[in-house]
Amino acid sequence: MTPRGWAWLAGSTVPAALLAVVVVWPQGLGLAGVYGPAQLVALRGLTVVAGGCAVVGVAVLALLIRRARWPLAAVAGVVAVATVFSAGVLWSRGVWTDRVEPAASSASGEGEVRVLAFNTLYDGAGPSVVADLVTAYGADVVVLPETSAATTSRAAELAGGAFQVFHHQVDAGITSATGLLVASSLGTYGEPQPDPSGGLGSFTVRPVAGGDGPPITAVHAWPPTGDAMARWRDDTVWAVRRCKGGEGAIVAGDFNATLDHPALRSPEPCADAAAERDAAAVGTWPAGWPWWAGAPIDHVLADARAWEVVSFSVLGAAGGSDHRPVLAVLRPAG
Repeated sequence: MTPRGWAWLAGSTVPAALLAVVVVWPQGLGLAGVYGPAQLVALRGLTVVAGGCAVVGVAVLALLIRRARWPLAAVAGVVAVATVFSAGVLWSRGVWTDRVEPAASSASGEGEVRVLAFNTLYDGAGPSVVADLVTAYGADVVVLPETSAATTSRAAELAGGAFQVFHHQVDAGITSATGLLVASSLGTYGEPQPDPSGGLGSFTVRPVAGGDGPPITAVHAWPPTGDAMARWRDDTVWAVRRCKGGEGAIVAGDFNATLDHPALRSPEPCADAAAERDAAAVGTWPAGWPWWAGAPIDHVLADARAWEVVSFSVLGAAGGSDHRPVLAVLRPAG
């Protein structure tokens, strides 16, 4: 190969390699929390498919354009390696979701807690849809981002009424409204303690003095849009800290983040329920996309010192929401 050919080879391979890292492993360059890479890495399934198509397309060009054959072949090789790597990440995180039997046909273990998280999309999934999910799966903790106080209360009534109802709304927009139902069997809880950064209605409730229920945090983090990256990072860090800092804590909801993003990279001593059950690559948003194409941004975290994850399920699309509900079954550790 001539010196010019080697220059072409290096000039095409090095940028392709850098771009591949930015797309499939931005945390390696400290970019996973930066606008652009943060959005791309959240959609690994799509990038794997796009990468496969790109490999084929570049390989065809290499065959057709003889003078650029080696540089194009090198680019195809880089893209192929990145695609295989990203597919491996998805596979290692798990593409299976547990089958959860309806509450009526399953025997709950002693002390077991069922946590349902469901962003209803501006009340798009109404109270009857929420109540049906709660009763069908025997949920004890129900986190409802983008849900009005009226829908939260009505869902509790339709589900039998044996819940303490909490709600927090930052402003007049329903996007900042978050509901929470806590089964009376877990004891009495005090007033909501909101995320001090404002957030989109995230808050924590703790049992009143003498109660032995777990601290529970309902999460709705800001989405990582161009003008809200700092708020997104603050919200997700706050949510994970609520789990790390609360003995026996349960934290659930719409994090607008995946395991690739900074806040969820190291949740220890808490555990991500989906990761524990090999389901962390199953997309929860948008609900209309195939599971492999969506972003797994709805989570249940639990203090691994206090809880063992029995199962984690991404349920089918419900109502008019663009999120799939998720259900984690937890039981006391030890």
